[in-house]
Amino acid sequence: MACHTTDWNPMNEPATPLRNLLAAAGGTAAPEYTRLQVRSLPRQRSALAYFELGDPQGMPLLCLHGLSVSGLYFDQYHAHLAAQGIRAIAPCLLGGIHLRDPSRTIAGMAGELIELMDVLDVPRFDVLGFSWGTLPQLALVVRAPDRVRRAGFVGPMLPTRFLSARHIERLKPDIRTSLTMVRRAPRLHRGLMWLVGRLPVSLLLRQFEDEQLSAAERAAFAAGGPLRAGMAAWIEECRRTGSGFFTDGWRMMLDEPGYALSDLAAKASQVDMRLYVGERDNVHLPAFADMIAAAHRGIDVGALERASPSGEGGFRTVFSQGRSQILMAPGAGRMACMLYLRQALDDLVSSEPSR
Repeated sequence: MACHTTDWNPMNEPATPLRNLLAAAGGTAAPEYTRLQVRSLPRQRSALAYFELGDPQGMPLLCLHGLSVSGLYFDQYHAHLAAQGIRAIAPCLLGGIHLRDPSRTIAGMAGELIELMDVLDVPRFDVLGFSWGTLPQLALVVRAPDRVRRAGFVGPMLPTRFLSARHIERLKPDIRTSLTMVRRAPRLHRGLMWLVGRLPVSLLLRQFEDEQLSAAERAAFAAGGPLRAGMAAWIEECRRTGSGFFTDGWRMMLDEPGYALSDLAAKASQVDMRLYVGERDNVHLPAFADMIAAAHRGIDVGALERASPSGEGGFRTVFSQGRSQILMAPGAGRMACMLYLRQALDDLVSSEPSR
């Protein structure tokens, strides 16, 4: 089954199962899409496909995925979410099944997420995002802090206009190259990503491997490891729809985000914000920790005590002040955002929100 983006107009229609959307295009839904719906968003004049996971009557949690995957990523946690009494809503932001609009922006996406929760009649909710998914999550927190109870940012990113040259230099070379190419020659980048998408999955997975990975992450990424099998499936799912999500994703990282860095620093003291990051993470940026600490006078993120090693992987609190926390996975690299996502989820929802 080949899933493609579509120009279908969903205005004034109710929640639509994916099978109905695909039937209109002459296709059939694969089994992995049984929990996926499509909702029209009249105010935004758009629509979002999203997965409904866990307990339908449970505590609402908005889940935002990273660049190389879609909302399908969270489907693996369906049973765990149900057992925890959580109703997870996982939109397909880029890649996977989504309604393609190359003019989308981070600010606009935040508006779509707010309207989606309005349409679903969810006035207050928690939100968990990882990697690229934290870009619209940040805009959502700034725009509607009264709607968010707890916000967990796992391996987060910031828009590039908030980053110094020092932070940019710490990015992987391939990421710096992509950002430069999208800024100067987006059509060339889109064509290149189409060619890259034709490569075997085993080669595409190498982009995630670098010297920053911990031993646990390398083992999970090795042949037969849990991350390798999962990533292969998610990359296949995304590239069925084309390569535009890569270029669109990097473009949005470069775009005007619709808020200022001072807005984020202010929200860091007003909203229950939790940063989950690997100690050796050189991609999901230390600049984010700088932003959180900027809301608290006298805090130097560079001087924070590192998380002490333990026998099990997971996050340790290294900073807590007001309504902000920074939790670090000892010795972990940038794949901590996926390897320890379940631990971050459990930490986020296991305690009462800060007052």
